Amino acid sequence: MYNGIVLVDKPAGLTSFDVVAKLRKVFQQKQIGHTGTLDPSVTGLLVIVLGKATKLIDYLQENQKQYRGTLILGLKTDTQDMDGQVIEIRALKEAIADIKKKTAFDSFLGISEQIPPMYSAVKVGGKHLYELARKGETVERKARKIEVTEFCQVGGSKFDINKGQEYINFVATVSKGTYIRTLIEDFGAKLGLPATMLKLRRIEADSYHVKNANDLEEILASKEPNKFIIPMEKLLPALPKYSINSDDWQLAKNGGWLKGLPISVSPVKIFYNNSFQAIYENHDGLYKPRKMLIHEDN
Repeated sequence: MYNGIVLVDKPAGLTSFDVVAKLRKVFQQKQIGHTGTLDPSVTGLLVIVLGKATKLIDYLQENQKQYRGTLILGLKTDTQDMDGQVIEIRALKEAIADIKKKTAFDSFLGISEQIPPMYSAVKVGGKHLYELARKGETVERKARKIEVTEFCQVGGSKFDINKGQEYINFVATVSKGTYIRTLIEDFGAKLGLPATMLKLRRIEADSYHVKNANDLEEILASKEPNKFIIPMEKLLPALPKYSINSDDWQLAKNGGWLKGLPISVSPVKIFYNNSFQAIYENHDGLYKPRKMLIHEDN
């Protein structure tokens, strides 16, 4: 079984599950997933986790994600993107002043709450919201805490005088679970206008950049797909690591607490025989296991 992650530059037209299904066949293992869903029309970085790395998803997701895209002012759809049905059109007479757009963008900075859209993979009562939405149903959703550290226009906007619509290129850096589609619709509401997402690309996620991602077709066609794997030992580089001796290993491999370690940082990656085995936390000088990985070859 392979352990580690693979960085994929997801093309448009595929769901994140489609990518996982294709790679499951390539790597011939069931234990595979990803760290954050991308809608079919969205391109960019998809972090695939293999084997023991699936246990680190929560840690990988702690890092913010960055997106670049284009939104439309003057148009609104039921899915908040161009895959849905148009439900409102309001022609603009002229482009919105940059200062007004900046004020609207800036209003989203910081910590706030966001209600997941009906067309999303969130489950309510055991069913995906998009399944209910396709049946014309709308259910109550709990708001989620999100953090937006960057949301702004990049470059100049384009105003289509014939359609009465303004196209704005933007960048957004947000916490996990943030729906950019919803952010855009709310941005339009701040300006008193309908808005929807035209296109979106994920640039960064989980401390990785799309420039280091691999083309999906290249992975699928490769006779050595394992060469695309970033091994466990290179994951979570921001966390300090500590190599334990054989005596501590006898405790650690059974989930035991460790004491007398000459370190004070927390959490810490525990290594044995040059392998990433667990994540431990400091509790008043004693280190308690928080996430056990334990490779089969030890």
